[in-house]
Amino acid sequence: MTKEAAQVKTVSNQSVQDIGSTIPGRFDVLDSWRGIAAVMVVLFHVQIVGNIHDLPIVRAGETFVDFFFVLSGFVIAHAYAGRVNSGQQFVGFVVQRLGRVYPLHAVMLLLYLLFETAKAVVPSLGSAADPAFSGSNEMSAIVSNLLLVQAWGFEDGLTWNTPSWSISGELLAYLLFGAAALSFGRKLWMAAAVGAIASFAVLLLAAPKGMESTFDFGAVRALYGFCLGVLLHRAIIAGVMRTREELRREPSQAARLAWTIAELAAIGCIVAYVGASHQNAAAFAAPLVFAFAINVFAHEGGHVSRLLRWRPFLTVGMLSYSIYMIHMFVLLRCLNVGRLADKVLGTEILRPMDGNAAHGLVIDFGNRFAGDLAIVGVLGVIVAISYVTYRVIERPGQQAFRRLARRMTDRRDERLGTVAIRTA
Repeated sequence: MTKEAAQVKTVSNQSVQDIGSTIPGRFDVLDSWRGIAAVMVVLFHVQIVGNIHDLPIVRAGETFVDFFFVLSGFVIAHAYAGRVNSGQQFVGFVVQRLGRVYPLHAVMLLLYLLFETAKAVVPSLGSAADPAFSGSNEMSAIVSNLLLVQAWGFEDGLTWNTPSWSISGELLAYLLFGAAALSFGRKLWMAAAVGAIASFAVLLLAAPKGMESTFDFGAVRALYGFCLGVLLHRAIIAGVMRTREELRREPSQAARLAWTIAELAAIGCIVAYVGASHQNAAAFAAPLVFAFAINVFAHEGGHVSRLLRWRPFLTVGMLSYSIYMIHMFVLLRCLNVGRLADKVLGTEILRPMDGNAAHGLVIDFGNRFAGDLAIVGVLGVIVAISYVTYRVIERPGQQAFRRLARRMTDRRDERLGTVAIRTA
């Protein structure tokens, strides 16, 4: 092999094998926060009457989806900014990001399809108001869900595994990030600034539901938070890494106390803001509030961060994507069980939400504390199932896509090496 061919091989191998694998430091505490955000979204969707259900922060739990977007932008910028410098690296980046989100998405979509088929065969599994392949589960929406573009404005409502709209939005953010990183290089932050301003303007001026956008302007909402996360990384990462190193080398009780106060203040801001901003104009500031919290906890300087490095929190953070992707399917099956219990036992567990059947159904045991126990139990079941899906689907899927990216690189290496040899 000539010198030129060897150089091609070296650079090409580095593009996929090293990209995202030599990240300068992890953010364990932010992983725990991702898990907390996933749990808050689950609690928001749980339709069981109880004290937990009525907590203001739970009733506004959908806002935590914006936390995902900001954190994703921050983490992706940390892993990939300055590391997508060629078309080959762009392809490797996209394949690996698909491997992060698509395998579990595909499996959940298949589960929904199987259940709708079962409803068609056994109508009693559903209800007269919810026949098979109707409403959000119409076959016409299958293609957009398979392509993960259902939040790009192609649908007129939430479809199939409804929380996956946010994954669809993130996919667009990934693609645009990769393209911007390739095109702007060190000036990636400029593209992120333009993206943040433009997406905010679209949400403010054109999106009918503003920061509650999902199927229609959901991708724009995702891009707004994601771009702010990229900008946040650009603004703070040097200081974050310096502070973490200083605290590691010379831990100071005074510094720990100061960071603990900052962490408690960030939590207080989130609790106060989320409950007060739900479904009003203040919701446009959600990514900024979450960016403030991410800034504080990225330093991992206080005692709250020490608590969030406790294994149970880290485990929930590890399972956060599975928790988010499976929870709606599990919650809908709980309603099926409640409907079956009412038929078989003559009970009246299910009732219209807020007295209006158009708002959906809730499970009401007639005792709010019994409802709280049921909510905790359902959450435990979701976490347990998520552990299985993470081990069986999510992690193997990531590894398979990573191998695919490397095989694609190797084939391209061979072609480039052959060309280099012929032209040497």
